[in-house]
Amino acid sequence: MEKSYRAKGLNEPTSELESYAREVMEEMVRQSIPPTPSNFDAYFDKLLDNKPPAFRKRILHLLELEDAGDEEHQGVLEQYLKDAFSNVKKFLQHINLLYKNLKHLEALIEKRRFEVEAIADKGALNTLLESTRKDIQTMGRIIKKEAGELKERYEATSELVHEVQDHAIHDEKYGVYKKNYLLKKLKQEEKLIKEFRHDSTVMMVKASDEVLSRIESPKVRHLVLRTIARLLLKTSRRSDLIAHYDDGVFAILMRHTSLQNAKLAAERLKDLVGNTNFFVGDQEIMLDVEIGIARVDLDRSTEQTIVCALEGVEIARKSDEACGFCPQDIEI
Repeated sequence: MEKSYRAKGLNEPTSELESYAREVMEEMVRQSIPPTPSNFDAYFDKLLDNKPPAFRKRILHLLELEDAGDEEHQGVLEQYLKDAFSNVKKFLQHINLLYKNLKHLEALIEKRRFEVEAIADKGALNTLLESTRKDIQTMGRIIKKEAGELKERYEATSELVHEVQDHAIHDEKYGVYKKNYLLKKLKQEEKLIKEFRHDSTVMMVKASDEVLSRIESPKVRHLVLRTIARLLLKTSRRSDLIAHYDDGVFAILMRHTSLQNAKLAAERLKDLVGNTNFFVGDQEIMLDVEIGIARVDLDRSTEQTIVCALEGVEIARKSDEACGFCPQDIEI
């Protein structure tokens, strides 16, 4: 008799979302995948790829409604800190300008005092000018002291903001995660693979050298890379993690994804990017990317996995394939 993998103890679903959630749970039981929240999240997205577009759209809409937006909130806080840093810098610049203007005023009055000395009846005027000079000197000392304190506060705030930037997880240039967060989550995924023995992959994506060689403007180059980042976000699953790795190279951590499924994702991405074009003046530029894929292999370090995927990028560049695989993974 065939073994049943149907989850027990569940009432009949009352909505599409409930029905789909039960389907996900039953598939995890069938695959002997531990039903942890992170695994459920990954399989929720994985099975959704095979559903009709209309169904996917409805389910994703429901998920968006209940999204807590914690990551977006953190991004907003980081932006607030950057804005505060900018405001402090401008404030200090204004104080510095005020101090320079006072020094200039002091020098001007001193100059006028020497000019007045040439006048015969100048007693009262000299007294007034001397009094004014002393007042300005006093103000100058006060402003100088305050400016010094403000400078110390500025430098302390600057160091703090730079520390926050070093620990920030969002890359504001491209709207994805930063390299440090990618490496952190990749190490965490290695621990999960060691525990649960599932497959995960890393995909490295870079703009084609041929495309970039035709673009001289830094602004247009940035627009190209920003567009690629948006396409990565558009084609990825909710459980995928997309980051800017370095120098216009993007990385995607694809949890619970085999090399074969990663190849299918690469082919979809390649097609989507290939149908995107730019006009630079009268010149039309068709976008293209080079993609490398590597397994998250416990027999090599996190950094070696990244290097291995980058080797796949070079293989893709030299071939007509949609992507290149890590040579070590091909041998396996």
